[in-house]
Amino acid sequence: MPTNDTVKYKYLLATLINKGFNVLLSGETGVGKSVIAKDFLMTSDDSIDPAFVNFSGKTTCKNLQDSFEGNLDQKRKYLLAPKVLGTHKIFLIDDVNMPQLETYGAQPPCELLRQVIDQGGFWDVKKLLFKFVKDTKFIAGCAPPGGGRNAVSPRLFRHFNMIWVPDLSQASMKTIFTAILRGNLELKQGGGLSVFAEYVVKSAVDVYQKTIHDFLPTPTKCHYTFNLRDLSKVVQGMLMCRNDDIPDKDYLVSLFISETYRVFRDRLIDDKDRQKFSEMSHDSLENFLQMDW
Repeated sequence: MPTNDTVKYKYLLATLINKGFNVLLSGETGVGKSVIAKDFLMTSDDSIDPAFVNFSGKTTCKNLQDSFEGNLDQKRKYLLAPKVLGTHKIFLIDDVNMPQLETYGAQPPCELLRQVIDQGGFWDVKKLLFKFVKDTKFIAGCAPPGGGRNAVSPRLFRHFNMIWVPDLSQASMKTIFTAILRGNLELKQGGGLSVFAEYVVKSAVDVYQKTIHDFLPTPTKCHYTFNLRDLSKVVQGMLMCRNDDIPDKDYLVSLFISETYRVFRDRLIDDKDRQKFSEMSHDSLENFLQMDW
């Protein structure tokens, strides 16, 4: 769903990639880094041939080498290049800071990636020859260190132009989720319920903003990490209802309250927090419930 935020990041990506630079998309979990990068790659012209690689804590150099050899064509014994002549291969490497540290503090997959960028290829340890990688650039994505993510060596990140992706603005959240929910409600009861989509999303965004502000993670409540994915789960839960499952606006109200409490309130671990959430969300929900429909 195009918004002011997503359009400007896609423009920056296109400008940097077309000029031959590698790009690092960084930001908190759930802000849409991967979605923005994938949308850019999948909607680009035929001059860009995309490939997707996801790093994890168990990713090894062999996994990354297999990705290179599987997505690139072996033009010669020592040369890998895009399969289609005249195109550029763009690898999207998601969660680039996830690989575990080895004994001396390095991340082997990241070091292999750095070697490909630094020296234009990598050593094949079985055939004992250096394989050059031609016409290939990289888009990397990562969240800040913490929660299993590690700090990546500046030796790698010096090759990237970093774009920081902040949380979506409230206007963008409302635009995206209103369009999705309205499109679904238009299929129900002749589309009469679609007029309420904007009010549902407005209340959901308000509850989300208050939750991330009032319920912060602590050592005993380390799972209090709410992000945009939680807001999307509220809407996603409402979309799971079949066309005949929402007969009228009263049921829509009950469904909205149920999904809001399921996603946010059910994650709170004691009665005090749950009571605080109920009081905190009362004003947001009350405006929605008391509207003169």
